[in-house]
This record gives sequence, C-alpha cells and structure tokens, in this order.
Amino acid sequence: MCVRMEASAIFVMLTLFGNVLCAADSGAGEVAAPEITDVSINNGTIPRFEKFEISFQLSGEWSNPFDPDEVAVDCIFQTPDGKTMTMPGFYFQDHQRTFANGNEILTPVGEPMWKVRFTPTMPGTYRYKLQAVNGGQTVETEERTFQCTDNSNKHGFLRVAEENPYYFKFDDGTPFFVVGENMGAASFDKWCTSLARAGGNFARIWWCAGGADLESWISDNPDQKIGRYRLDQTWRIDHIVDMADQLGIYLMCCFETQQFLRRNAWWEQFTYNAANGGPVTSPADYFVNNEADAYFRKRLRYIVARWSYSTAIFSWQFWNEVSACNDFNPDNVARWHERMARYLRSTDPYDHIIHSNFGNMDGHEEVDGLPEMEVISTNIYSCRDMGQIAAWGTRMMTARYKKPYLLTEYGVGHRGRWVKDDPRGVIVHNGLWGALVNGSAGAALPWGWNHWIDPQNMYHYWEVVSDVVRGIPFYKRQWKPISVGKLVHKDSGKPSYYASVFFEGWPRNYSYTIASDPIPNVFRVSPAGEVDNQESFTAAFYSGNSQTLSIDFPVDGTLVVHIPEISIGKNDKSILRVVVDGEEVIVQPLLPYDTDCPWQYWRFYPVSIAAGNHDIEISNAGTGILWTGYELQNYAYREGPDLEIMGMQTDDYILLWARNPQFIWIYDREGRELKEQDEGLLTLNDVSDGEYSVVWRETTTGEILARSVTVAEANCLILSTPRITRSAVAKLVKLSP
Repeated sequence: MCVRMEASAIFVMLTLFGNVLCAADSGAGEVAAPEITDVSINNGTIPRFEKFEISFQLSGEWSNPFDPDEVAVDCIFQTPDGKTMTMPGFYFQDHQRTFANGNEILTPVGEPMWKVRFTPTMPGTYRYKLQAVNGGQTVETEERTFQCTDNSNKHGFLRVAEENPYYFKFDDGTPFFVVGENMGAASFDKWCTSLARAGGNFARIWWCAGGADLESWISDNPDQKIGRYRLDQTWRIDHIVDMADQLGIYLMCCFETQQFLRRNAWWEQFTYNAANGGPVTSPADYFVNNEADAYFRKRLRYIVARWSYSTAIFSWQFWNEVSACNDFNPDNVARWHERMARYLRSTDPYDHIIHSNFGNMDGHEEVDGLPEMEVISTNIYSCRDMGQIAAWGTRMMTARYKKPYLLTEYGVGHRGRWVKDDPRGVIVHNGLWGALVNGSAGAALPWGWNHWIDPQNMYHYWEVVSDVVRGIPFYKRQWKPISVGKLVHKDSGKPSYYASVFFEGWPRNYSYTIASDPIPNVFRVSPAGEVDNQESFTAAFYSGNSQTLSIDFPVDGTLVVHIPEISIGKNDKSILRVVVDGEEVIVQPLLPYDTDCPWQYWRFYPVSIAAGNHDIEISNAGTGILWTGYELQNYAYREGPDLEIMGMQTDDYILLWARNPQFIWIYDREGRELKEQDEGLLTLNDVSDGEYSVVWRETTTGEILARSVTVAEANCLILSTPRITRSAVAKLVKLSP
C-alpha cells in the first residue's frame, strides 16, 4: 500500500502499532526528492553523557518507515576532537499515558515524526547534519552545532573492566557492582522505585513480551507484523529507560526468548513463523535463515537508534535461555550470535556490552566462548539450597570463561506456589549472597518481582547487599577465595560434635553440558558433604534411574532422602528405593496427597547408617520422575558453631558470609526450627598483615551484630563470630599496613 502526499509532508496515522507513510511526486512521472523539515532540538547546550535529541519531519515515498532499505535516516556528528560518529534515526509516535481501574492506557498524541538521539561523551562543540536516503535519492541538511558541558553527575557508559575482566566499571573509572532483579515492563514504575529505594542499581527486562515487545508477537492488526514495530510499546520502553536513568537503575535488555522457538509455547504466535507471514519454517531454521537474519538486523538498527544513547543501558542480551529452543544446534546458534554481535558492534557507536543467556547453568562453550560475548549469564530454578548452587555455579563459570558472570534468573520453580512455598524469600536471600561472595560480577537476579518479591516486601534483602558492597572498588582489586583455618567455640569448654550437611543434584533441564559421558553411577561424598563430579550429579530420577553414594560416616548417623517433588502423568507411579550395601531398606511408593498441587510432595525418609564406609544406592523403582535432596545427620566434624563459611579477599578487603547450614529453603518449607549458633573464633589464613575494621551484619534484617578492630599477623587473622541464627556477613577493611 502506498499513500501519495504532497512534499510538504502531511502525515497520516493509519494504525496504533504500525504506520504506513508515503509521499507524492511533484510532477508527472517524477518522484519528489525526500525533504527534511521542521527540525528542532531539545537543547543547544547538553551536559556530558546526557541526551541530545533532534526531532523533524521527513517527506518521501515508502510503505514501511521501519525498513532502512526503503527509507534510512542518519545523523553525522563531528566530535570536538575531530572524529566522526554516525547515529541512525528512527520513526516515532508520541503517546499520552493514563490509567483506568489500575490499567495503563497509551494513547497516540500528535503526528508521527522522526528523531535522532545522541549522547556527547566529551565537552566542547559538536557539529551535526541530518541525512536521509529514500527512493534512490539522498538529502542532507546544513551543518548545525550544539555545545556539551562537563557533568559531574554522570559516570558514562558501563564496560567490562580491562584491569579485572570479572567486574564492571564506568567510562570515568567508577566501579559498578550489580545489585538488582528481573522486572517486567508493566508497572515498572512501582518495582523500579522500590528497588532503587533499597539501594538497588540494576534490572533485567525483556524487550520481546510483557508490554515491551517490538515485533515478536503476532497481532490482529494487519499492520503489525514482522518488520513493523509497536509504537506504543516502544514509547513504553522510552519511559522505562528514562525512569531507570532518573533512579540510577541500569538495564540488561533481553531481545528474544526461547518460548518463541518452542512448539509447545509461543511458536504459533511468533511473527517470524512462516505460518504468520515470516520467513522461518521451523524453530531450527531461525538461526540459519538469511531473511530472518535481515529482519533481526533491522530491529537491532532501530534499537540502537532509539536507545543506545542512554547510559542507563547496561547491555544488549540477545536471548533468554536460547538452549531451550527446539532443535537447538550449538554451532548454528554460535554462528548466529557471532553475526549479530558483529553487526551490532558496527552499528552501536557507544559499544554497549553484548552477550546472551542460557537455561542450563554452564551455558555452551560454542556461544559463551566467543570473544563477541562479553558476559556469561545463566538461569536456574527448583534448587533447595540456592546459596550453594549460586556459589558452585559462580566459581565454576568464572574459572571456565574468565569473564564476568551473573546468575540472571532463579526462584522457586516453574510449578511452585511461590508465596506459599517460600513466603520469606529464603531462596532470594541465599542466591544473592552465594553469588556475591564467590566472584560474581554482582548479586544474583531473582525472578518473581510481581507475584513474590513485591507482595512479600523482600526489598530489605537488597538494602543489606547494597550497604555492604558500597565503596568496594571491585575491579581495582584481584580477588581470591578466603582460606579458612578453623572455627572453634569462643567458650573453650564446649565440646566438639558432628553436624548435619545437605547436598543435592541438578534439577530438571538445568544439568551441566560438561557432565561426564557416560554419567558416572557412583558419587563419593567428602567429609564436608561435597559431592565429586558435581556437574554430573542429578536430582531427577526417571524410571529405573539410579545413582550410588559412597559415604564414609565418622560415627553412627542418618541419611535422609528428601523428596520435594514428583511427576503426575497418567501412568506415573514413582517408587523410592534405597539399598545400603546390597540390602534393600526402603521401597516407598510416592503417591500425590496435595489435591491443589499434586506434584508437590515434600516428604523425607530417614535411613540409619552405622559408622564406616557404605555404598548407598538410590533409584526410582516405579515410573514417572521423582526429585531428591540428601541430608547426612551426625556427619560433619565441628569444633565450633555450626556455620558454613565462604567468602573472598584482597590485600585490603575481606567479604565473608557465615550461614547456619539449616537456613535453606527445603528446611524452611518443611517447618524446621533454626538453632542460634554460639560465638566463635574463626582463623583465616593467607591474610595480608595489618589492622582491619570489622562490621558484622545480619543479612536478613540488616541489624549490626558487632563492630571491632582486629589485627592480622604472620598472614593470619583471628576473627570473632557473633551469635548467628540465620545468616551474617562480615566486611573487613584494612586500616593500616
């Protein structure tokens, strides 16, 4: 469809989501040259790292204003140091935002127009001119100027720090440590404000669904299809970016999600699907289809044009859980990421961080190993001790890729009743700290902002995290794990004892791709309760599936097999079978008992074990699937309070997390009471000599538990631990050599 218009550019709004705009020729048989008119700017003087915006009208002939093959607008800038930068322009429709019965309503306001957004990065005089290409003809405006002044309130864009590639920094050298969560576009104002008040600085948000979709979802509107972008939802993204900038929140922007390439999810609603007029005939075809590539590149160009100016944009994340797409082929997906990352890098003048995301904890070497992928991010759910999982995953991923790592999604599970199952957010809390003190580029990012975190008002967890990491120059230091010597009771009269430990395998589809092939059947458990070959250790038992635990009990104890979940298919009848040294001790049918959520089981089965080494086989002797976790009672030797200690240090900082091992989700869900742990004396080895300030905080409440000054001598530091019921963090800062 083509609408003929006079060169004076009378613009017609044909639809809310997609606009068709063409212009007329000025004479018989001749197409008029495009014309740029009504040029205006937001301000002639712009502080450094703030938005300079040009608005204008453009006449010409095209059927799709979002297609740069039909009409392409660029602005050529000359910086004060004489360099040239090109920023693409974009088609824009203003909207008015109102609310009715709590629902947001966006109404178009005024005529559509074109815009260019640019951020000056140095003070001085900038020169610029607009350029439009349409119908084989090019038109330019005369050169104009604006001034950039210095700005002490802005730090610039975020980068991976070259001094320490595990962390981030701003252009001006200010360190940045991620403290945030996932968020949706709807009601972003409320959640973003609450997080910012708690000291948060980061949000991961999808730009493909939930009110911030450019082109992925099909629409009843005939003008909304592949290659045509939703102008109301792009306006909403404008609002989100502006608000994030005002509140000091930095955005990880995710462009696509695996549900669109899954036949049992959103494949039928995907605009790229050939059934909807797109070029792709199957999910696997998406990553090798040249036409699909071309459409996605055009989307990237529009994204860069509209939002790359903003310093509130932390990164461009291509996919959410790309490995969960149907018919996933790592090599094809890697080549796609390579092509798109190189195009995006050539288009984005501000060089924002580029990466992707996986739904298995170790990602895929083919993609994450690419030099174009600057950050590693993975997701996980349905773990019963998120602190240990976050810690183990962080250590493994940073060691493997030597890049910043972020655990970008975690929570109760896809079928869980989040508030009922974990009303206090034990999972949220433990994930934050497990990642933070083990080398992650930030605290982990939980899911469930709308139905879990906000309703239960969990923001106090971020307040403590924010307070503890404030002022630490993460990228300016080289961090290493703390070296724990021993932990003893402060009261020397208290006897030693054996405590319980909990360990678990990987649930559902989150197992490691680096697992051994074949998967080992026997797993040895250390005296501390750690499993060898953890990457191959599963929590899911299918029919006939078994694994053997080789455990050396120091004294008589108990193995407790926890069954939090079972499958409930028509023919599923799981049976837990436990065999100790060849003797069958448990054969337990697992029958649903919760009529509302029959897959939730939450039962546990203890087995008395004599002192000594034993081979304990666990299997599913029935059908369906059962999921396990293991507790070893009277097992781990203790000379002091029962605390799990983990952390990291430099020559002048120590971050130490001390957690009651009973403070995990599975025990909280089962109603277990926590016992307060007595004061202790913790010996840390390999510590730089000198005087240190010490502040202990309870991590669930923020309460200051203790303040002191201590001295490290001969590379050894003895630290007093306060009474701890749940969890506490110690921040040590060196005061003198």
